[in-house]
Amino acid sequence: MLSKIMRNIFFLLLLNVVWSSHVWGQVVEKESKNKKGKKFDASSAVLIAPNYTAQFPYGNMKDRFGFNSLFGMQISYKTDRNWLIGGEAAFLYGSNVKESYVPTKIATTTNQYISQNNDLIRINPQEQGFNVKLIAGKIIPFHKKFPDAGLLTMTSFGFLYHKIALNVREASLPQLSKVYRQGYDRMSYGPVISQFIGGVFMMRKKYASGYIGATFDIAFTQGHRAYDFYSMAPLHDKRIDMFVGLKVGWIIPVFLQTTEKEFYYY
Repeated sequence: MLSKIMRNIFFLLLLNVVWSSHVWGQVVEKESKNKKGKKFDASSAVLIAPNYTAQFPYGNMKDRFGFNSLFGMQISYKTDRNWLIGGEAAFLYGSNVKESYVPTKIATTTNQYISQNNDLIRINPQEQGFNVKLIAGKIIPFHKKFPDAGLLTMTSFGFLYHKIALNVREASLPQLSKVYRQGYDRMSYGPVISQFIGGVFMMRKKYASGYIGATFDIAFTQGHRAYDFYSMAPLHDKRIDMFVGLKVGWIIPVFLQTTEKEFYYY
């Protein structure tokens, strides 16, 4: 399993190198065609970055869920030496629940539920959760004329929470009320460590800034339900949940100082 994870990480990193080289080549080629241009020194800035991550689970997470999406918002401060510090919060969602058999213990043989009005209702369990992280990172420029573009690496520490979500109206299915569904959701949470590596490009006074890269998360979670109705026992299992993902972010930079200079090509 570990070799498969490493192959996926290597493949994502290879995509990052190809993408960064392509973007960087286009920028340099475009700028070199101009006789007159502008040069910027690295400056401090506040970076507002909504982002999306396509995640593939490994470890204990793979036994419970399949592919999932992470929708996040990152706010960070960049120093004039290109160090980053900030925070991120993200909502986790997935539709592939491998433990969907858990709530079917009270369903009919066709995996439907008898409602209050004797109707048959079908429920699609979902994966839901969130994470919050503190971030520290560094931008390593490819060229001194573009100090805000280059290799981006970030390390994060935070908290991960996930569960099996059963979204149904309590009035329709009282057997899956907010209290009872806690016996089926297998809620787990715990600390998470994340590593990101990729490419970043930022433009002054424009909204064409962003980043893309590979992420690897490992979380040490534990079940936190006093009783699980399927196993008929308390659920306090210790888990190692891992994710490999491809992350894309749009950056809205707010530069705190102006360091614009003109230069000429000969």
